[in-house]
Amino acid sequence: MWWDRPNPNKGPATEPKPFPFMKIRWIGFLVTAVILIGTTVSLATQGLNLGLDFTGGVQIEADSPSGAPIVPEQVRARLAAAGFEESNVTTTQGGTTVVIRVPIKEGLSVEEVSTQAKAAMGAELRELKTDNVEGRVSDKLLMQGVIASVLAVLGIGAYVWFRFEVKFGTGAFVTTFHDVYAVLGLFSVTQMTFDLTIVAGVLTVAGYSINDTVVVYDRIREMLKKYKKLAITEVIDISITSTLSRTLITSLATGLAAMAMAFLGGPVLFGFAISIIFGIIIGTYSSIFVAAPMLIHLPGRLPGAKYQNPDGTVSAAP
Repeated sequence: MWWDRPNPNKGPATEPKPFPFMKIRWIGFLVTAVILIGTTVSLATQGLNLGLDFTGGVQIEADSPSGAPIVPEQVRARLAAAGFEESNVTTTQGGTTVVIRVPIKEGLSVEEVSTQAKAAMGAELRELKTDNVEGRVSDKLLMQGVIASVLAVLGIGAYVWFRFEVKFGTGAFVTTFHDVYAVLGLFSVTQMTFDLTIVAGVLTVAGYSINDTVVVYDRIREMLKKYKKLAITEVIDISITSTLSRTLITSLATGLAAMAMAFLGGPVLFGFAISIIFGIIIGTYSSIFVAAPMLIHLPGRLPGAKYQNPDGTVSAAP
């Protein structure tokens, strides 16, 4: 149950008693370290399972005219016999539709690869749609995706530097990078296909993350003016607590929409939806345990902030 907290400057206040987030921030630092180390190790050892957009190749969507369930292992075996050992076969629509991805074989054109893959599927499958991506096009798409992600994170940091203090901007930049990096780690660890739709998901996560961070930062800046005698750790606790209900309700509403997309949107939107769902979780966590604590531990001090001294007193300098 929440209790009203007195305002040391103006008498009774309506701010709820804050949860001591900053007292347990070291647990958050440990979780963050695990996320960053795990992501780095996974990216270094197995990388990302790049999709057709970034590797080039042929993607064929087919169904069973008879309505009989398709056995992926049988399709995969026929493709392997035709020389496509690295093919990727997944079923959708209750097992009556299959999505086949095969890489471009050395010395063959995309059209030749497509013809061979369709022949290997067998007469039991009926082609619905075929997408071809040239290798040089996929290289360009990969570079554009990397550039778009980097520019998005840099632009977000620059905006917050302009909108707030430099310390806020640095915290927002690091927090956004943390969230984007964590999403990359998810796809590296699970080896889910990483394609252009996932890049769109990563950029969406960056935007969602900074929105949550700015809300918390704006409230901290407001509370620094209101509670001039409290230490920065207490001000941050008050700020996070006062925005927590808004954050959780927004996250829940967005998460429900993303879950509907994941379960009903089919394989094309599944990865995008998963990136959004995970991004919402990690973004909510980082706004509390990454963005806010960085205001305490980054070099320098915030205008008007008070810091707790070892003897329990509060002063204007750390």
